[in-house]
Amino acid sequence: MTPTGPGPAVPPPGSPPVAGPYPSATPPPSPQVQAPPGARELKCSSCGAPIRPQGGLTLVSCEYCGTATSLGSAGWSVIQKHFMLENIMAQDQALQAGGKWLDQGVFRRKVAEKSELAESTLKYVPYWIIPTSVTADFTGQKGAGAINTRPQGGGEVASTIAKIGLQIAIGAGQRNQRQHVQPQVVRVRDRIQVFYNIPVVAVRGYTKYQPDDGYQFSIQNKVAFEKRKTGGIEVLNGDVTEQEAMQFAQSLGHKYAEKEAKKRVDVLESFVPYFQVSPGELLHAPVWFVRYRHKGKEMFILVDGNVSRVIDGERPTVSLW
Repeated sequence: MTPTGPGPAVPPPGSPPVAGPYPSATPPPSPQVQAPPGARELKCSSCGAPIRPQGGLTLVSCEYCGTATSLGSAGWSVIQKHFMLENIMAQDQALQAGGKWLDQGVFRRKVAEKSELAESTLKYVPYWIIPTSVTADFTGQKGAGAINTRPQGGGEVASTIAKIGLQIAIGAGQRNQRQHVQPQVVRVRDRIQVFYNIPVVAVRGYTKYQPDDGYQFSIQNKVAFEKRKTGGIEVLNGDVTEQEAMQFAQSLGHKYAEKEAKKRVDVLESFVPYFQVSPGELLHAPVWFVRYRHKGKEMFILVDGNVSRVIDGERPTVSLW
């Protein structure tokens, strides 16, 4: 999440949300139309190579130079904002990064060591990066139902158990006393403003490649897309339009902003958001897709090949033996 910084004046907390005022988004330059509607074949505007879209694709990169074109109501047009992140990770580095992520957590021990690798694939995956700001009024309660729990004795183990709310039997000679203090309930009425560069995967069916927990690519590392910089790695085309991506980004922005509001109260009673979703840009990101088996169950991990971070994935909740 990127802070919005000083922004435009907004109504005081509790007032009904209204549209704006916000700085109007600057639209990208009008793309040059390359072919009329219904065209089956066209030439790349950069290198002249033939482009033959197949299988309902609406987003195609030239196989020779990488210039991207999209299909809209006016026909095929060049995408003006097309960037990439360069891959800096070998396979063993991607697996190492994924393994560290797998083993995070008190109740996960040697998950990576006890897992079987089923697949490890690197692809350049297209994402629409959609700038999305959310302003929301919310109300709630702080202190409602909260308990001040202070374990007496039992050391680190008892402290850990108290924090996660588990009940266990304590051996002879040990006691775990909890002191319950009824907190004072405080009513909260507030407003939040958050901003995200939300990535939306541009390939239908690639749902596992869609970050679901607020992950944002390091777009400060982006460079203009060049086919030669991919190092021969497969570059995927897409079939999700920018307009579709903007609509999906708004739903994700709602989810992330609501999650942020919940951090500020114990009980969220109302949440009223409104949005500013701006035209985005196309980014081809190097993504390692790692599929593995743990105790007979298949799971996956996505690793960002540009910064060695896990984008999303699945891992056991508990694995102690």
